[in-house]
Amino acid sequence: MRHRKPGNRLSRPADQRKAVLRALSTELLKHNEIITTVAKAKALRPEVEKIITSGKEAHVDDYRATLLKSKQGDEQAKKQVAQAVHLRRQVSAFIYDRNVVNKVFNEIAPRYKDRRGGYTRILKAGFRRGDATPMAIIQLV
Repeated sequence: MRHRKPGNRLSRPADQRKAVLRALSTELLKHNEIITTVAKAKALRPEVEKIITSGKEAHVDDYRATLLKSKQGDEQAKKQVAQAVHLRRQVSAFIYDRNVVNKVFNEIAPRYKDRRGGYTRILKAGFRRGDATPMAIIQLV
């Protein structure tokens, strides 16, 4: 029984579920809006929110200047650069497209720097014609 077990399994094995969420995350961050099923949209929301939060934590206003300071011996700048590199590598391990990773850190994260969460919106979009599955539009706010 799966009583009170967290997470939506999407009727797939773990490797396939992870692949679906990675692909949907990549496409959502690339296009800012996708149409998918309601269940997939609800499962996708926490993954995308974690990625954007990582982008916010790793965002450095002037990366080159911070890198130069770290090479000159500034300990705080070294920590900032190390954290930025670490988070960028973690996000790039999840997202398929390198251009999307750059977009997350350079465009999307600065856009949400003053927002404390809730970066996505799910709108119901009717039912799919073939099998009447409830569809949703998930978009970045």
